[in-house]
Amino acid sequence: MEKTIAIIASLDTKEAEVAFVKEMIEKQGCKTFIIDVGAKGSERIMPHIRAEDVARVAGREWDSIYDIPKHEMIAGLLEGIAALMPELYAQGNFDAVLSLGGAQNTTIGISAMKSLPVGLPKLMVSTIACGQRTFESFVDTKDITIMPSIADISGINNLTRTILSNAAAAIAGMAKHAGAPLKSGQELIVGATLMGVTNTGVAEAVKLMEKAGFQVISFHSTGVGGRAMEEFIQEGAIRAVMDLSLHEITSEMFGKGFSTGANNRLAAACNAGIPQVVAPGGVDFIDFYAKELPQDLNKRKHIYHNSNIVHVKLLEQEIVRVGEIITERLNKSRGPVTVIIPLRGLRQNTSPGEALYAPEVDNALIEVLHRGLRRDIKIVDVDANINDEIFSKTAAAELLRLLRQQNME
Repeated sequence: MEKTIAIIASLDTKEAEVAFVKEMIEKQGCKTFIIDVGAKGSERIMPHIRAEDVARVAGREWDSIYDIPKHEMIAGLLEGIAALMPELYAQGNFDAVLSLGGAQNTTIGISAMKSLPVGLPKLMVSTIACGQRTFESFVDTKDITIMPSIADISGINNLTRTILSNAAAAIAGMAKHAGAPLKSGQELIVGATLMGVTNTGVAEAVKLMEKAGFQVISFHSTGVGGRAMEEFIQEGAIRAVMDLSLHEITSEMFGKGFSTGANNRLAAACNAGIPQVVAPGGVDFIDFYAKELPQDLNKRKHIYHNSNIVHVKLLEQEIVRVGEIITERLNKSRGPVTVIIPLRGLRQNTSPGEALYAPEVDNALIEVLHRGLRRDIKIVDVDANINDEIFSKTAAAELLRLLRQQNME
């Protein structure tokens, strides 16, 4: 079946480049669907969707887009493109998306791509995907491929011809050979959270669930993974969780460190009422950057993860607050919850004699959870470290029990 590539660009400034990309994509055996987000349109190319059409979706009518300030125009296009793209995709207008341009077009193109499902091919050729900029603002929790344009996308020359030809070939190849976008409700998918210091215990629990016949998607809970899992839960793609690494809640409380960025963890699963097996994996430390270490570091247990990041053990009053946040959020759950507490350490390096061994800290958390959680939330104390085999077996067994209880096997 012939694939169609949506091309998002400002035709008033990128007319020649869009024409070139269109030709290259069609040489790859694909069709094109042009979406213009520029102010002045094009005499050479007739788009399928005009900028006025995009903004109209956001409720912004105007006789001429020349007559409004630029920032209002961009705001309308951003809002409109995010609302319009899922609708156009559902109607079968395209199978992949390519966008190209500078700061303005990158912002609009990325907004369009973020509104589309994971698995749908997305490629942004951008003049600003380099230098001091990180990929966070571009990709967020989506599978967006970024291609730096190296030079400004201004005319067809030896360099832009090469970059745009590669982009056309890449998006056509993805469209023709990519897997299907992830959809909700197709099968029961379990979400799991892990990080390096909880990996052994969580990974073994995942294997046990897979052995029982379930598909499990694991997320790295270091600021983006937990946020991505929560989005999949909200979309209905993930319908049960082994949320065994809640480290991002600690990062949220401190508001700094390597793993910040995933706020309101646990909320999606609690609101959705899906089965949850939860453990406070990794909540007993904060991963500070070396440049932002606390002044009282010499009074705290800590270990260097690498030359840039230091794992610092929490103090008792700090972990009590983390426990209160976990308790407050889980108590709002609309579905079945089991909390598993590994009594001999919430991560690696917490056994007697090791760098982050501080049982008084862990015990303060345990006390808060036992005292504060709703009576109908089951608590299972496991006399083991989170990375021990018995913890893994307990986590998998509890989720299987909850799934049987909900007739979700």
